[in-house]
This record gives sequence, C-alpha cells and structure tokens, in this order.
Amino acid sequence: MDIQTKHRIYELLTGAFSLGEAYPLSRIAKFLTDTDIRSAAYGYPKMRALLEDLPEFLTVTPIMLGQNPQQMITLHTWTDDAPNDRSSPEENFFHLVNVPAKSLAVFCNLMGLTEPEARAALEQGYKRAKSEGSLQSEGDNLAYDVGPAHIVLQKSWYAESSQPWHFSFHMQDVPARPAITNTAQTPIQRQHTAKADEHRFTEAERQEIYHVLTGQLPTGEKLHMAAVSKQLADNGYPKERYGFAKMKAFLLALGDMLTLEDQVMGGVPQSLVTIHPQAHWEQSPASQPAAHVGGSEEPPQRMDEAVFLAPKTLAILNTYLTGQEAPPAPAVIDQLRAAYEKARLEGNLEYRNDAYRFPLPCKGLEGGALFAAIKRSNSDYAGASPWYLNFAGPDRFGRAPGKMLEQFAFLGAWPSFLEGLAQKALPEPWDFGEGSHKRYHILQKYIQYTFYRLQLEDKVCIAEDKSFAAFNTGLVTPHYDDLYACFEPNDEGAATAWHFVDFCTAAGRGVGKRLVDAFNPLPQPASYFERKEDLLFDLEKELHTDFDHILLDNVSRLPLPFLQEESRGIPAAQSMLEQIQNTNESEAKRTLYSELSGVIADTPRLYNRLRNRVEDAIELAKKQVRWNFKTAIPCYFPTRNVMSLMLPLSLQYDGRADAALVVELTRSGNYQGQTILTLQQAYLDARLLCRPNSEWLNTEAQGGDALDEEEA
Repeated sequence: MDIQTKHRIYELLTGAFSLGEAYPLSRIAKFLTDTDIRSAAYGYPKMRALLEDLPEFLTVTPIMLGQNPQQMITLHTWTDDAPNDRSSPEENFFHLVNVPAKSLAVFCNLMGLTEPEARAALEQGYKRAKSEGSLQSEGDNLAYDVGPAHIVLQKSWYAESSQPWHFSFHMQDVPARPAITNTAQTPIQRQHTAKADEHRFTEAERQEIYHVLTGQLPTGEKLHMAAVSKQLADNGYPKERYGFAKMKAFLLALGDMLTLEDQVMGGVPQSLVTIHPQAHWEQSPASQPAAHVGGSEEPPQRMDEAVFLAPKTLAILNTYLTGQEAPPAPAVIDQLRAAYEKARLEGNLEYRNDAYRFPLPCKGLEGGALFAAIKRSNSDYAGASPWYLNFAGPDRFGRAPGKMLEQFAFLGAWPSFLEGLAQKALPEPWDFGEGSHKRYHILQKYIQYTFYRLQLEDKVCIAEDKSFAAFNTGLVTPHYDDLYACFEPNDEGAATAWHFVDFCTAAGRGVGKRLVDAFNPLPQPASYFERKEDLLFDLEKELHTDFDHILLDNVSRLPLPFLQEESRGIPAAQSMLEQIQNTNESEAKRTLYSELSGVIADTPRLYNRLRNRVEDAIELAKKQVRWNFKTAIPCYFPTRNVMSLMLPLSLQYDGRADAALVVELTRSGNYQGQTILTLQQAYLDARLLCRPNSEWLNTEAQGGDALDEEEA
C-alpha cells in the first residue's frame, strides 16, 4: 500500500476513534467499509491483512473471548519507527488520556487551532505542568491550564481501558477564532465533519434551502424542528454538509427566512420553527421542492430543461469525484444527462423512495460506484422545472447489511436455499405464528445478518487458490455438529464471484471433506459479546428514555389496541386509528401513522397519557429484571453494529409483553432507552445471538405494525 493511502486511512481512523483505546476488529472494519475502504480494492484478501500492513499507526492484538479468537485494534500516533521503538506510554499524553474526537473538535473550535496544533498544545501543557509541579489535584481528577482552557483529566470509567484518564475541559475566557483551512482532510471528512469556522450562507444557498423546505412544509405555521430536519435530510441537505453539528445552529444561520422558539408542551420542551414567506424568491426557477410521486408517473425522456440540477447536489457529486466541493466540469454534467437518458431508454430506472435512481458511468475517488436520482417537484412557481436532481453520490442501498450475502454469492431461489438449511439444522420455529407472509422468514433474516457480522469479523474463509469458500452458519445439526455454508467460484462475467454449493458438517459427506482439506482452523462462528455488560442489565444504573423517538417517530410499533384505548376523547386520533385498522396497504398506513404522530405531538393530553403508560411499563420491566435477570434479553443491531439489551413493555395487561424497549449502555455509565421494537422485530434481533429462551419473547409474538422491519 502506498504512503498516501496509509495517510488517508490514518486520518479517517484517528478522526473517528481515540488513540490508545482497543477496539474490536469488526468495529474498525465496519467503519472503513462504510467509508468505501475495502480490502479487496487494495489487493488484500481480508480486512485483517490490510490492517496488519499499517504498523505505522496501529497494532493488531489477538485475544480469546471464551472459545472464540478475536482481534483488537489499537491506534497510536504515526511513527516511522518499528513498533518496539516507540516512546513508552508514560511519555505520551495520548497513551494516558482518552480524548474523544468530538471533544477534541470542540476544543479546536473554541481555541482556534487545527487538530495537530491542539494535540501538541495538550501534550506540551501536560508535560510542562508535570515538570513544573503545577499539575493540580481536584479530588480524583488532575487539572492544568492551556491558555484560557482549563483541562480536567477524569478517572476513566472503563476498567478494561488501557487509558486511565478521560479528557474534558471548560473555557475560562473564549478567544476570538481565526479562520482555519484544514487541507489535510479527505473528501469524506470534509463532507461529514464539523468545520472550525461556521458556514456563512450565500443568498443562492438560502434561496435553494428555502424552496426545499417550502416544497412540503407550510409557511407561517409553527413546525416541529424534527419535521424540518427530516425534510432537509431526505432531500440531500443535512446540516453536516455545511459544517454544523447542531440543527438549531444550522437553522439560525439561515437568517430571517425562519424563526425558532422553545416551548414546553405537555411538560416536554420542544423547538418550533416558523418558515416565513419570501416573496422575492417565489418566481425563482431554482425551486425544486420534493413531493410524493406515484411510481406510475412517467419520468421525462431527457433531462435538459425538465430536470433542475441543484447546484448543491452537483457540488456534492464533484466532492466524490475530485475531492473538491465545487461545481463539476461540463463533461461531468454531460455524463450525468447521458446516463439518465440511457437508463430511461433501456428501462433501468429504479423507483425507490419517490425517486427514479440510475447508475453513473464514473467512479468515486475510492473506486466505488456512483448513482444519481431525480424527484418530481410540486412547485407551482413560474419557470420552475417539473423535476429536480435530489441525490448524487455512492450507492446508499447497495451496502445494506441484509443484502451482503446476495452480493457475495448466487444462492439460487431463497425458498430452496432456506429449506435446505432448515432441514439440516436442529429443528426450531422459523416463522411467526401461523399464516406468516414469508416461509422461513426468521431463518432468512438470521442467515443474512449472520453473514454480515462474519464479514466484519473477517471470518468468511476463502481458500488460498480461491477454489473454495465457506462460512460457519452458527447453526448445528441435531447431533450438535456445526453447519457450514460452502461455495465455489462463479462463471466468469457473472454478477457475483461465488455460487452456493451446499451446507455440510466438517468431514461429512459431499463438500464436508473439501472443507476440512481447505481450512485449518475451520471457519469460526460469529461472536457478539465483548463485555459482561452486553449480557446483564445493571439495576443500579439510571435509565433515561427518548420518549419523543418512541411516541412520535415509532408510533407504528405500539400496539393498535393500546393506542385506541389511550386516545379516548380525542376524535382526531381515534379517526386516524380507525382508518389504520381498516387498511392493509403499507404506504397508506405509513401516511396515517405520520399524521397520527403529528396529532400526538400537538395534543399534550394524549402525549402525556402515552408517556405515563410507557413509564409505568418500564418500571414494571425493571421489577421483572430484579426478580429474574434473564428478563433482559441481549440483542445485536446489524445496521449500527452494536449490542443492546431489550426489556419487555406490558402496555395493555401486566404480565403480557406488547413491545420491547431497547436500552444501550452509554459512556457515562447510564442506560439510554434508544427505541421501541415490535415483538417480531425484537425476536429477529435476539435470534442472531441464540434462540431466545424467554417467557415473554417467542415466535408467537404479536404487536405493532413492523412497517420498518429492515431498520430494526
């Protein structure tokens, strides 16, 4: 690997992970994969091999967790010396102190320093205070000053951490900030990390954002900030693209086109946004607000005047092509138009999320495929284009965890593939109740996400001569022998590199003997548990719950009878719930639930009823855990690659769970109630670890509408 690539990977990793702290290889692998750093693209068979070729700034340490071998990755400052020649940890501030990337970014921002300057200031200040005897003791903490910043080193709360201190600070006087230009960042970092100096919007940018907002949101009305944030993010205008960490700061920077105010509604503080009409922008041809479009509506034959090419979207595309967020060259726009017309002519436009998506012929800087999409505008403004370019960049859907197995190999028909596995595995129910909409539905989700985890852990094995591949399914036969999925190379030019051959046991009939001949050791099963806290719920820790996310964002996951019971005396909510009950069409239900969420948010009496009932259910769940610690069930979330615990929520009848509360241990040592799941979603996530042996979670589970099953 060339030195420039190593430096780019170093910048990516140190921008997201702390130096000196050990991380599981799977977590590092997922981060690099998500940023389009793939081992195969650089000639490495696995991610582990790629990481082992980066001794300048990381070490790979093998450990054993139970019977499973694991690799831990530890980052350190770049050095061209051999690993054994590094300065001892006692000499290096960042080996002693965990400095979170976000804390360091805020420190840089307030001090007006670049990241290297900030790191040097922190380390030199520590050494100076230590040598001068001015390192202060504040209880169990240590403290010293760096200019106007008072640095506090708190004892680390992680006993297993190799860094005994945790960095924090507060400002005694805030200095004026000089402008900072960080030319060392990669294009992806420049796009997603907060900039030291706040973005100042041009008139054209404000006008463009105004039309995105007013495309679906009314002017002159108080709106929840969450609705405004979603509208911007859905149309390719997230706050991060402009260097803002907080939505409120982003909206305030837009000036007098909108106002913000804080109100307490039903005991819950809310930020409300009012968009003000801008008459001088109403006739702009630059308007391109999004609108819901049925898939039956014909997209235009050509782009030309029919599709507005939003300057910001084009600049984002250029970021992936050149690393510069600037207008692309005319040749790029010609390629964009030609790619659309080719896809339109050949019938290759993919309709998804109210947009028509198509591939681009050019590749990104990291070699990944690029895509674009157009959406219908609902603009009535004179001169406005009927369509607009709403996205351009890497494939947002191709890297879905549940799709990676199908991208790895041709499996044949899913029913045959799953039936073959179910027949060889230890019998268990693989569908929910009777009349399930998909046969072997649970098994399909299990094998898809198990493969995803195995890829992150580099446990998908490929023979040295590339004639054979296999992975451990994590399932066993009735005799408790491991079951392996085996593959052979696919035909040249096929869509996937491999095709499925059979399931087998080690040295068993068929491909079992080839498996033993090809791999020593044999493919290992996926592992999930990294600490005891992943298994047990600690009743001594506080639990804080995001009720807005549960009651507003995920109201569809709450049982319908529960919502009907709590909506007594509120006609608007009762009417929507009746419509939900009487429709079987998913999109119609989504719309109705979205409207119901707005009613709940605007009706403090209803919000408080629901919140109080959920709080009661949480308290009951904690009592159940106190009586039987197995009540809290561990689960794995593939979309976030994290472990959590699930608690039963009995919302209608005590003793019968209706939903599951997902709780995650935070760095502060408390629990965060992250979200709510239907019981079927909860079972799918729990089954990845093992077959749930629980009184409250089984395949007979019923609950809310799992309209967003893939996001669970």
